[in-house]
Amino acid sequence: MDHFITRHGDKLFNGQEEFRFVSINIPNLHINEDPLPNWHRIDPWEVEDAFKTINLMGGQVTRMYTFSVKGGIRPGENGKAHIYGPGQFDEELFQDLDKVIELANKHNVRLIIPFIDFWDWFGGVKHFAALRGKSFSAFWTDREIIEDFKTLINYVINRTNSYTGVPYKEEKAIMAWETGNELDDCPDAWTEEIAAYIRTLDQNHLIIDGKYGLSDSSLENPNIDIVSNHYYVDRGHDIIGRVKADIKHSKGKKPFIIGEFNHKDPNIVEKVMKTAVEEGVTGALLWSLRYHSKGGGFYYHGEPNEPNNPCFNWPGFPSRDATGEIEKLHCLRESAYQIRKCSIPELEPPEAPILLPILTPEAIKWRGSAGAEKYILERAEHHDGPWMVISDNILEDSVPFVPYQDVPSSEGSYFYRIMACNPGGISAPSNVESVEYKTAIEIK
Repeated sequence: MDHFITRHGDKLFNGQEEFRFVSINIPNLHINEDPLPNWHRIDPWEVEDAFKTINLMGGQVTRMYTFSVKGGIRPGENGKAHIYGPGQFDEELFQDLDKVIELANKHNVRLIIPFIDFWDWFGGVKHFAALRGKSFSAFWTDREIIEDFKTLINYVINRTNSYTGVPYKEEKAIMAWETGNELDDCPDAWTEEIAAYIRTLDQNHLIIDGKYGLSDSSLENPNIDIVSNHYYVDRGHDIIGRVKADIKHSKGKKPFIIGEFNHKDPNIVEKVMKTAVEEGVTGALLWSLRYHSKGGGFYYHGEPNEPNNPCFNWPGFPSRDATGEIEKLHCLRESAYQIRKCSIPELEPPEAPILLPILTPEAIKWRGSAGAEKYILERAEHHDGPWMVISDNILEDSVPFVPYQDVPSSEGSYFYRIMACNPGGISAPSNVESVEYKTAIEIK
């Protein structure tokens, strides 16, 4: 990354080239809040899988979720949160964010980082105010709480990355700070003060107004670089009409990005992306991606066949046709290259998966490969083969993940390896794992 992303008028630039993007949100990039298995710290291998996936999609940007606040509906692992009290922050969780930024640099993905949530899941505005024993509404006007929020902003922007040694305010992998996520009914005066404060600390990065909807004040505010909106049916079914109205409203004033969108109808999702590409939207981010788990399979949020599914596993699976997963993700990849005016590259074979230690052939697990559509499992009676194909169509679409069950015909020592497949080809074989197989003996 040679340049920070900059703004000129209503466009963004990477150096001298206009910067536009279609990509996807990854809310769990810095802490995993999914209920399967439970909230926990992220693993660097999982973060890297997420960034590899963004690369395969043709994306250049991802937006993570906010910093968690003590008291949220679903508490973190052992009660962990990024924010415990005024000026009290969790060093381990911020070290995890350090790793995210390091890997974003490695994989050339820009980050949008929002500071606070309007909602209660992670702990948001209400819980931040409660740290001082005050109400939700006090968050916007109470001087003590506003100064506490500025303390958080100062801590984040002036933090030095423990892996790269670079202060956050000098990290080119960070594209923009966002004042918050879906800050409904946020007063313009609060946004103006917070944006001005961010600008005093950091002149390198862009600032996004995190209000839910476009604000005329922010369109005129010199400290706000980008305006954004989110599009779901709870705000009205005419999603395309609302997108076009926001494009018209912001044109000539500020870059406009579609910060979140999804719909049960793949045609609506396709129309949003097409509108973004053809009508000059700076960026569009689908909601939302879940990456591979280090323990096998994918993370998932919600039910896999729910038409209003809130997440995607790349590259999508036929078993989720009810959600239009494959159609939506393929459209995303096409749009990601179209908005950059690039030809769509051919897919390459996946990287080799990682076979995990096998305790029994009836529960074989592996760390998946980014972009793999299916897997080939082989078994042998010796470490170097000869190898026999056990299955050539193993999927990772089960929620929660179900290990592959192999039942050899007789007892003995067996060796396994696995390969990943996609339209680009077959990966190299994984590592080899062995297991001693014994049939169950009935006890009388």
